[in-house]
Amino acid sequence: MPTSTEGFALFVRPENSQWVWTLMDLEARVAASGQAHDRESAWRTGEFAAAAVGALGRVGRRSF
Repeated sequence: MPTSTEGFALFVRPENSQWVWTLMDLEARVAASGQAHDRESAWRTGEFAAAAVGALGRVGRRSF
């Protein structure tokens, strides 16, 4: 089930005995991915990753 998180799409799906999450940018490139033991943990981890990747992208665009 995809959800939009600041220019990213977060996908969470069951796979074998774990849940897999994938964070993709709007150009369909994988920005981050991982596994969790339950669905809720996968969502929280994916949302944290989206915030972290977004923040790092904003810092990278800042001019010093």
